[in-house]
Amino acid sequence: MNTEHPWLPEDAGREFDPLGYNNIELDEETPFAVTPRGGSRGVGRSCYQVDTRHGRYLVDCGLNQGGGEKFPDLRGLQPNSVDAVFLTHAHIDHCGGLPVLENQSILKDDAPILTTRGTADLAQLLLTDSLKIHKREAQDRGAKQRFTEDDVDGVFERFEVIDYDSGRIESFAPVHDAETLRFRFGGAAHLLGSAWVSVERDGYRTVFSGDIGGRATHLPDVEPPPSADHLVTESTYGGLHSHRSFSDARTEVYRAITRALKDGDPVLIPTFAVGRAQTLLLLLKERLHTLPNGLDEQVQVVVDGMAQGATDLYHNHIRDTTYVSESIANRVENADDTTPFLPDGTIMPDGDSDRRDILDACASDDGRIPVIISPSGMLTGGNSPRYLAELIGRCDSARILLTGYQALGTPGRAIQNANDADAEEAPVELETNPIGTDWPDDEAVAWSRTDDGERVTRVRVPTEWVQPVDGLSAHGSQAELTSFARDVSPETITLVHGPEHAQAELATHFAKNVESADQITRGRLLTPVAITHDPDVETSTVTDEMLSPNESETHKEQLDNLYDALSMIGEQVSDARNNALSEEQVRAIVRDEIEAATTSEEESTDGR
Repeated sequence: MNTEHPWLPEDAGREFDPLGYNNIELDEETPFAVTPRGGSRGVGRSCYQVDTRHGRYLVDCGLNQGGGEKFPDLRGLQPNSVDAVFLTHAHIDHCGGLPVLENQSILKDDAPILTTRGTADLAQLLLTDSLKIHKREAQDRGAKQRFTEDDVDGVFERFEVIDYDSGRIESFAPVHDAETLRFRFGGAAHLLGSAWVSVERDGYRTVFSGDIGGRATHLPDVEPPPSADHLVTESTYGGLHSHRSFSDARTEVYRAITRALKDGDPVLIPTFAVGRAQTLLLLLKERLHTLPNGLDEQVQVVVDGMAQGATDLYHNHIRDTTYVSESIANRVENADDTTPFLPDGTIMPDGDSDRRDILDACASDDGRIPVIISPSGMLTGGNSPRYLAELIGRCDSARILLTGYQALGTPGRAIQNANDADAEEAPVELETNPIGTDWPDDEAVAWSRTDDGERVTRVRVPTEWVQPVDGLSAHGSQAELTSFARDVSPETITLVHGPEHAQAELATHFAKNVESADQITRGRLLTPVAITHDPDVETSTVTDEMLSPNESETHKEQLDNLYDALSMIGEQVSDARNNALSEEQVRAIVRDEIEAATTSEEESTDGR
C-alpha cells in the first residue's frame, strides 16, 4: 500500500491516470471532473485539474513553503495537454508552480493563464523572487533546477488579463470546436486582485473559492458567488468559528510596538510581502503620529525585500475601486495622499550596507529605533531571518511579532510552538546569510551543518521576545466560509487548502449549516471528484450519522473520533478499489463502516 497516500495504488507512476483509475467517463450527465494535484490536505502547492469532455484546465499551480513536496504532483499530465490556467491570486502557494508547467511543456502552445490585472502584476514580482530562491536552493543542494528564467518569462507571456468578469474559454484559448466552457472571476478580498473562479458547462457549474478574505479595510468586500452544483473551498481557518475583531488585532500590534519603543527595543515583523505587509503599513501610517512622549520622532519604519515592490504595485491601483476599497480611493482623492501604504520617513534599504546602518543606529544611544517589516512571513527566506539572527546576536532585547499563519516545518512555526509551550527559547535552523561579513560573536547565533551536510544558521530565539498576534489573517474563518458556501448553495463540497483538524471541524460545521449540501468531502491527492446532479463522490464523506457525539466527550475527542472514522472509511475504500470490487460493493463497505461506528458510539454511551 502507498503509505503516504493509501488511496493510491503502489504502482502509481509517472503515467498514472487519475480519471482512468477511478473509472470516470465524462459525458452529458457528468460534464466535469475535478482532481487535486496539490493543496488538498494542507496549505501549499494548490493545484486543481478540471477536465471536461473537450478540454483540460488547471486552477492555480503553487509551491509549498513548508516541509514535504515542493511542487504539485503532475503525474499523468502529458506535454501539450492543458488548454488554460485560471489563477486566483498571486501568493506563491498558488502561482509558484507555474514555471514548472512551462519547463515540462505541459501547457499547450497558446494556452493562456487567465487572471486579473492585480494578480498578474504581483505574480510577476513574486515569481521573479521565487526564481532567485530556487536557483540558490538548487546550487546549495547540488540539485537540478525545476525551472529557469526562460520558464518564468514564458509564464509572464501567457498572462491574459480579464479582471472581474465572465467569458467563454473559446475567446481566449484555441480549444476544441465543441468546447463550451464559460468562466467567471469574482472578487475574493484576500489581497490585491484576488478572485474566486466559477466554471460552467452544459448547465453544470463548479466554484473554486481560491482564498477567501473580506477583513482587510483596504480591499473591496467579497463579491457574492453564483449558485453551483459543486464547491471547492479553502479551509485554512475552518476550525476557528470567527476571527477576533480586526480593529482589536490592529490595536494589539500598535500597543506592542508602542511598548517596544518605550523600552528602546527594535521590532521585527516577519510578514508576507503581498497583503499582510500593506495591512501593517496602513496601520502605521494611520497611527504612528499618535505615539506618546515624542516616540514618533524616535521610530524608523523599515520596509524591506519584496514588500517594497509589492507596496509600489499597490500604489499603482489606489484610485481603482475594482481593486481597493472606496475609503482608500477617497483618501487619495480628498487628501492627495498618493502613498497611503507608506508612513512618513519610511526607509527602503537598497542593500546590506543600508541594513547595517539601520542595525548600527539602533544599537547607539541616540539612534532611531527600527520597526522592520520584511518578508518572509514564516522566516523561510528573504531578509526576515537575516534580521532575526542579527538582532539575536546584537541586542539584549527585541520584539518579534508573528502576525500571520505559520506552516508546519517552517522556522516561524517552530518559534510559535516554543512560545505556546512556555519554553524559554526556540532553537531554530535558518537557511540564511549574515548582513555583515559574519554573524555577531554570540553563542545564540552560529553557523552549523545539518546531517546531510547543508550549511545553516542555528539561532536560539528568546520566547520572551515573541508575541503572536491573531486576527489579522486575510483568510476567512468558519463563519465567513459558511456564508460563502451558503451563497454557492452546492450539492457537494470538497474541502482543500487547510490542516487536517481545520478540515474536520469545517466539514462538521458545513454538514449542519449548509442545507443544500448532500456530501462534504476532504480533497485527496490525484483523486477525482465527478460533478453531476446526482453525485457519487468517491472520497471520505461526512454524513449526519457521524455527527452525534457523546455529550461527555471533549470537543477534541469528538474531532479525533470523527477523523478516525473518516480515515477508516478511506482505507476500506482504497483497499476495495485496489481489489477491483464494484462501486456497489464499495458503497456497501462505506455504509457498513458508518453503521458500525454509529452502533459502537451508541453502545459506548449506553454503558456509561
